[in-house]
Amino acid sequence: MGKLKISFSALFTLILLSAFAVIASAEEPFVPTPNNPAPGIHVGTIDNNGKEATHRTHGNFQNNTNSCANCHSTHQANGKSLVKFQDTESNLCMSCHDGTLGFYNVKKNSGAGVFNSTHDSASMHNVGSVAIDSAPGALTSNKEELQCSSCHNPHGSTNDRLLRTEVNGKVYSTAMLDLELVEDPAYAEFNASTGPTGLKIYQSKGPVFVNQNRADVPQRVYSNFCSTCHDDYLRSSGDQMVSGHYSHTTDSYRAGRNCASCHYAHGTDITLLKDTAGKTIADYVKGGWSQETAEAYMKDINEGGSALKKYTNATVCWTCHRVDPTPVPGGNYSGRPTR
Repeated sequence: MGKLKISFSALFTLILLSAFAVIASAEEPFVPTPNNPAPGIHVGTIDNNGKEATHRTHGNFQNNTNSCANCHSTHQANGKSLVKFQDTESNLCMSCHDGTLGFYNVKKNSGAGVFNSTHDSASMHNVGSVAIDSAPGALTSNKEELQCSSCHNPHGSTNDRLLRTEVNGKVYSTAMLDLELVEDPAYAEFNASTGPTGLKIYQSKGPVFVNQNRADVPQRVYSNFCSTCHDDYLRSSGDQMVSGHYSHTTDSYRAGRNCASCHYAHGTDITLLKDTAGKTIADYVKGGWSQETAEAYMKDINEGGSALKKYTNATVCWTCHRVDPTPVPGGNYSGRPTR
């Protein structure tokens, strides 16, 4: 009997050790490779020219692509449009873009903002939970649910970041939407391994503002893009809205003013907000402030919330409008902000 108890004890210990080993293994960070750039994503490494180059997941597919199978299943799909992994479109996108890939994490601060509800002053485009016609300034009735593909085309686009050329049933512009993209230094080794035509991991610094060399790409194109849902917000200075109210100009490309001048497309939170000097919480903590003091300083206290703004409170106005340059105790109005 003693031997039997020892055997059971040993077996139980072995099971526990195995379980801990599995947990430890699961916690290991995913390391992207040219053949497997994300968990469960498998692509080839030889392009149409016989060169080594990692195939792309969205658009610009190689003639020997395997990318379709990453999102779709021919006979055993879990959702509409033969969606493979999840039952809704936004869930499908988030199965990778929630940080699982290790890059293009929409829950992490970027040039497009952040989808985050865990921090103060958080506000965002609530994909998968609101109707398109609930957008402020919407003039047309579209009861379809706002999804990632309302703004992005998962099969490719002529615009940066897969931005659609037709939104909410409207072709907003024939011009290109340019973003300031730079290769992510954190993935320098991966980018070097994918070849000249392969997948590259970029960081976005946000929209390219006034570009004197591209007369065919006026800044108004960004506001046109947003106004396909926020129809009544596409205004010049002094124009009266359909609602009877007046709105700040959003189409002055010569002055670099458009929706993206003041707002993030995905959303914002207290970690991303800036003050009129262009500083964030991290900047003030680095300068010696406590985290608690910096967060209290940066918190957006407006009743309506942070409204996807880039700047906290009314400093979104003050960054451009220097109404009173006279210094006051506790004030600091010198210099221009960094956008």
